[in-house]
Amino acid sequence: MSNPKTPKYVPKEPRKEKARRLVKEFLQEQNTSVYRLARLLNERYGRSASDSNLLNKLSRASFKITELIDIAELFGYELKFVKTSIEENSKKI
Repeated sequence: MSNPKTPKYVPKEPRKEKARRLVKEFLQEQNTSVYRLARLLNERYGRSASDSNLLNKLSRASFKITELIDIAELFGYELKFVKTSIEENSKKI
């Protein structure tokens, strides 16, 4: 249960755009579309992911990490945390 006094985290638009771009570029590299992705997720994992559901998640940048893991595995990839360089980290602070 969430604490009502704790403000809800709402990502800023640049962060959401980065997430959208990441998924879109990945699908483009795999030569596939959101429509085909929905069908593949349904076939492989028995999920009831509709085209419109995935399009909405993409526009809101609201994929669950488990959904991203499923998408990566469909195409033979895995998700990893990769440490950025010291210079890149200092720019973010």
